[in-house]
Amino acid sequence: MTTEEKLAEALRIIADRAEDRDVLPGVLAGRRRRAQRRTRGALAAVCAAVLVWVVTAVWPVPRVDTAGPGPERNAVERVWPQAVFTLPARSRPVAAISATEVLVRGERGTFEVYDAASRSSRTVAAFGQAPRLVAVDRERVAWLAGGQAWVASLRAGGGARKVGPVPGENVDRLALAGRDLVWSAPLDGVWRMRIDGGVPERVPGAKGLQLVEWPWATDEPLDVRASPARVVDLRTGAAVKVRPAPGVEGLRCGPTWCTGTRGNRTVVQRSDGSRSEVRRGLRGYPYRDRFFTGSGEIYDARTRTTVTFEGTPLPSGGRQWSAGDGVVFWAQDGGVRVVNLAAVPQP
Repeated sequence: MTTEEKLAEALRIIADRAEDRDVLPGVLAGRRRRAQRRTRGALAAVCAAVLVWVVTAVWPVPRVDTAGPGPERNAVERVWPQAVFTLPARSRPVAAISATEVLVRGERGTFEVYDAASRSSRTVAAFGQAPRLVAVDRERVAWLAGGQAWVASLRAGGGARKVGPVPGENVDRLALAGRDLVWSAPLDGVWRMRIDGGVPERVPGAKGLQLVEWPWATDEPLDVRASPARVVDLRTGAAVKVRPAPGVEGLRCGPTWCTGTRGNRTVVQRSDGSRSEVRRGLRGYPYRDRFFTGSGEIYDARTRTTVTFEGTPLPSGGRQWSAGDGVVFWAQDGGVRVVNLAAVPQP
């Protein structure tokens, strides 16, 4: 397949994803815009380097499998009651912080921390321009807006502080790593910059890698049907080899668990190719190398537990929901129902 044909195939996949009803309004449009930006930018890099890779930043598109066997399905409120709570309708969950706290976007252009234990929120910082990417740890939140990186403390207050420019139009992964802000873009490797100011530099050993979840990165192929060869710990340089199970392609992996496709079915497997099983509609990378979400259910690969959530009913009879980094949420009873995966106990 030529580069032009692969590009056309990538754009077709992006368009097809518009039929996905498992997201809240506005999310799909944002995904399409981001995917198209990545496609245009990466194509320029391909031409400049005389590469023959297809340009896309979307995951493989698994089809819902309703015939495959699986564990008993349970309601999320019953299986993980400590992980489920309701936010005020004005709030938009962004990411899990801890077992009780989540980062949310307020309606007036602010980041807030909501504590499910005390049912209260506190404002962290205001942002003038809508964030394009957001990263959070237990102490701070960072985001990209207008080509600049910003950071704010979750605990001490003081508002937002500019870190500096982040080069590259195709940056699509962002994370906090101690006192560093790290990011990656297709074809460009993983970079870092001190959050108290400094010069961007490539993380040692990270050329050609893409962030998964700090400190893990992978040599993610641009062709959605291809699988990576390794997942690398950027702190130590240790690498995990990826071995697709028989017939599986398009793997997207953490250090232990991957999703891919076999024909028109989604498969969850260990990165070494063992314990391959058909799952229903799951996709993308695992959260905390453990949780996969899709088609109205969450799958915990470590415990082989499947839980369902209903989402918001649609006139068509379907359901819609959305997800962030470790959070799944939907509109319900005048509020926002949230599943915080950071609250699920370790096995």
